[in-house]
Amino acid sequence: MLVIFPEGYADTNVSGIVSLYRPSNKHLDFDLPISLSDSHLLIPDKRLLDGRWDIKITWKHQGKDFQHRESITL
Repeated sequence: MLVIFPEGYADTNVSGIVSLYRPSNKHLDFDLPISLSDSHLLIPDKRLLDGRWDIKITWKHQGKDFQHRESITL
């Protein structure tokens, strides 16, 4: 899964966490630190089983806090 941040975000000025929650099985939940490559974050699909996932991305950029929530189905 690819998470794309706005242009101008670089690995040196963004910090945060991506939290993935599996509503049907909390044992599959996991967090990843944000580590960008040219304003992109790649989440390995080997940890993402088919079904519904709730994603929460919390990050800090230039001293400001941001958060995005979304539900997806794979």
